[in-house]
Amino acid sequence: MEVKKEYERIKTLFNGCDELQLQLLDGAFWECARLRVELDDLHDLISKTGLIKTHPQNPTMQKELPVSKLIVKARANYLNYISKLSNALGKTVDDEDDDLNDYE
Repeated sequence: MEVKKEYERIKTLFNGCDELQLQLLDGAFWECARLRVELDDLHDLISKTGLIKTHPQNPTMQKELPVSKLIVKARANYLNYISKLSNALGKTVDDEDDDLNDYE
């Protein structure tokens, strides 16, 4: 349910965009929504467990938890999708047609 809500939130940012462009970006909307929900879940887990475990008697003995690697990868993927969607938001199919008119 959270993914659907995030998908709808992202899609509303593209109101007024060309319908073909929206169809093309639909998969990216879904993936971005899934990543956002996953990041929120990972953040909640990290707030409970932390990123590392420390030995109670010897704080220099530390063990990295798997979530520390997962969140880095999920953040990178999310930022990649956000960047691509942001670029798409700034450019519509009509804008591309206008660029071609300069050469006529």
